[in-house]
Amino acid sequence: MEFACHVTGKTLPAHELLRFCVSPEGELTPDIGNKLPGAHIWVSARKPCVAALQNGPEWHVPEDLSCRVAGLLSARARNMLGLARAAGKIVLGFAKVEAALSGGRATMVVSACDGARDGRAKLARKAQAAGVPVMEFFSAEELGLAMGRQDVIHSAVTEAQWAAKIDVAAHRWQVYIGTVPSGQVGGQK
Repeated sequence: MEFACHVTGKTLPAHELLRFCVSPEGELTPDIGNKLPGAHIWVSARKPCVAALQNGPEWHVPEDLSCRVAGLLSARARNMLGLARAAGKIVLGFAKVEAALSGGRATMVVSACDGARDGRAKLARKAQAAGVPVMEFFSAEELGLAMGRQDVIHSAVTEAQWAAKIDVAAHRWQVYIGTVPSGQVGGQK
């Protein structure tokens, strides 16, 4: 499905847009899951477009809306990691990730962006040799919170369906904040 961006007027596929609904109080509210009832508008899934939203006759735009959306998209990506961990589809720790890569079970490596460079590089080389994508968007603290541990430096997703869901959510967040061009497919290195 395609919709017109309320800010730019461009018609885009739904996966490149964010949906906003009008709350009963008249406030424009992000609908990241596209499930809220009521009147809604579509806006290009990029922070400058959300920041350009103006008050309308039927809604008020909160001042911090663009930052709120960034937080929601980041949280959604981290929540996907937590759900995969709860489903038993993520292994944690350097040795377990290395074993998953060697055994052909890893479908995505997720490393903390603030983890030690040598450990991340070693796993990234093994992942590249195995054709496994690597994601390094979140800090050790953020990964730890998502996966119910103190700090997580190295992890591997062991099921392709979960890897795809995590990739889509992380990529959407990265495009929104401007660290990945919107035309790039996938959010992994």
